[in-house]
Amino acid sequence: MAKGPEDSGVRARTKWRARFVKHREDGLVVFGGVLGALFASLGLAVLFGPANGFGGDSLAFMGAISIVGLLPCGAGFVWALIHPRRGLPAVAFGTVLGLGVFVCFAGDGVNDDWKAESDHPSTVRAVGSWTSGNLVVRVRPDQVVAYRSDSGSVAWQWTPPGQDSVCTMSRGIGSGGVGLVGHAPRGKPCAAVTSLDLADGRAGWTAAVNAPARDGDSADSDLVAVAGTLAVLQGTDGWRAVRLTDGREQWRSAPDTGCVPLEVAGGEQDVVTAAQCGDGAAVLRSLTPGNGQGRTRIDLPTEGGLKNFMVVSVDPLAVWVDAQADHGTHAVLSYDAAGRQRAAIPVTGDEYDLDVMLGGVHAFDEFSARPLFGGVVVGDLFIVPGERPGDVSISGGKRPRRTATGRLVAYSLADGAKRWTAGLDDQVTGVLVDGGSVWAMTRDKLTRVDAATGRRSRELDVNDTASLYPVDLAVAGREQFTVVAEDGTRDEPPVRGIS
Repeated sequence: MAKGPEDSGVRARTKWRARFVKHREDGLVVFGGVLGALFASLGLAVLFGPANGFGGDSLAFMGAISIVGLLPCGAGFVWALIHPRRGLPAVAFGTVLGLGVFVCFAGDGVNDDWKAESDHPSTVRAVGSWTSGNLVVRVRPDQVVAYRSDSGSVAWQWTPPGQDSVCTMSRGIGSGGVGLVGHAPRGKPCAAVTSLDLADGRAGWTAAVNAPARDGDSADSDLVAVAGTLAVLQGTDGWRAVRLTDGREQWRSAPDTGCVPLEVAGGEQDVVTAAQCGDGAAVLRSLTPGNGQGRTRIDLPTEGGLKNFMVVSVDPLAVWVDAQADHGTHAVLSYDAAGRQRAAIPVTGDEYDLDVMLGGVHAFDEFSARPLFGGVVVGDLFIVPGERPGDVSISGGKRPRRTATGRLVAYSLADGAKRWTAGLDDQVTGVLVDGGSVWAMTRDKLTRVDAATGRRSRELDVNDTASLYPVDLAVAGREQFTVVAEDGTRDEPPVRGIS
């Protein structure tokens, strides 16, 4: 029997429906494979990215997107996998797309490469540190330990002789990698200074000193200094310079009559001494390293006595003066080669309070033998963390939330004018000069700021250990750093390497 037009129409509609169903299934396979793989690969990238050098605030956002996206697309993803002919190419395309989205929007990060073992006993604290070659040297009252910056292995250890503990150390080291360590029995004034070869930890010469009294096992800063090829040692009667190589005395310098030595600082071409003259002004002098002859003499504006004082920089000469009187001098002062004042940068003002020393009011409780400067000098700029009230706030309730902000501020040492401000995500815990740039460490970020312009040129998330307290930061290689903590018994290891 011949088939009529109606039968032909039925066959056409059936064929069309079959084709539509097939195309719809193919479309679902492709659509589900692409989206499912996109969200799955994005989620895996967020999960494993920090361990492979990625970071940034966008990771949490991308992680949330991947979870929300997989909820409706998960079934489509599975459907694509069980239809491999069209599903696998779709999954491959979605995977590449997801990884591309991650790479485009994720930031860069650094991770802990190694961590030194925690300090013991739990009461011990570091008093300072140095970096020399591929070694980072951490100084405690009871021992000096050098770690290799590439692996964290211990290169050497040095222990003060007898029952001595470290009472001071030099801020800088000599060109041959020589550091100076003062030591004495507990509660006694610094009685001796020993030179250490930081390459292998061998002690060189030891010279007797007569330093001011100390309290318990406390340490003091800037009682010894390295100036070119000389070591300058401070005693109660003045300063004397000895050769770094063998400790042979070269010259002596006494303070003015009625004045008491306060501290000493050194550079390649200068020795700077400070003395307190009764309740009157402190006196700052610049000496020639070769023979100790005076170059300049400066009467500092410190009537009424000093609360804090530090030589911030030797060349150019800049000092932090913090007078006892509320209306006294509280500023960083800079001077030219003739001893004339160039600039006065107030450390407390209407705009910012300046963290000249990291740790603020508790600065001298941390790294007491070699304190950490928040304010650093690059060229003729003084770059320092600036703080405002309310920079850090913690909300109340069952789940307290911390919000914070921070900044670096640059001032001219020529005229005291502010040059730039660079915003940061949190309070600064470490500052490092790296050529023409400054690295600022906050709790979980490292930011590089161009010293001349204040432009932020690099931002790295610190994915592992957060820096909760001031740390000594040093460069160990291209975007490789070492981080030294004062307290290595709690939240942070004594030393760690990050990259």
